[in-house]
Amino acid sequence: MAILNPQQWDDRNDRYFMELYQEYRGAKGLYGLCAAMCAETYHHWRVFTGGSGGACIVLKRAPLAEYLDAASKKPAVPVTNVRFGEVEYLKLPKVRKIGRTDIMRLPFLKRVGFADEKEFRIVIETSADQQGAIYIDCPSEWIDRIYINPWLPQQQAASLIATLNEIDGCVDVDVRRSILIDSSTWKMAGDRAAGKKTGRKLTLKAPVKKALKGPPVKRF
Repeated sequence: MAILNPQQWDDRNDRYFMELYQEYRGAKGLYGLCAAMCAETYHHWRVFTGGSGGACIVLKRAPLAEYLDAASKKPAVPVTNVRFGEVEYLKLPKVRKIGRTDIMRLPFLKRVGFADEKEFRIVIETSADQQGAIYIDCPSEWIDRIYINPWLPQQQAASLIATLNEIDGCVDVDVRRSILIDSSTWKMAGDRAAGKKTGRKLTLKAPVKKALKGPPVKRF
């Protein structure tokens, strides 16, 4: 799982706060991961993905929090500090009251205009020079569900889902195409309201291939 250099983020206010925090901490490298503590929204798909690309990975919070808590208490070189928590959204009157005692809060503060993100953030400091990203393990057991971009054509989504389930250890991961913008349940409700006869469409799904036992197959 990639933890990115915050200087790549769109929000320049956020980037500046992270830069000030890194300078205060004397960290050679600073990285952040931004997650949402809510169900998928149109806002998230349109802002954080492009066109028909991208996916939403729903993580189980308990094992992730356990991992982060252990990492924060005993970081492994080159990691020197791990912090995580919910982002607080402030209006300008409160922003004007920020002072020297708030320096440690900076990575977890954003303007109220970003409140719809409902963000949970991971911040990692390192003693190694800044890179574009660092990576942490994300076992398949942490994954509750994966949503494929709702704008990806149905046939391509089905092929992608089958491919993901073929990955070693991912045969039982719940992967599905998002129906946020095209829900049969929603449309059937409209049909009932309009007095139209409704009926569920028959959808044929390709069988999921079970992972073969034996040594993993290398793909190039």
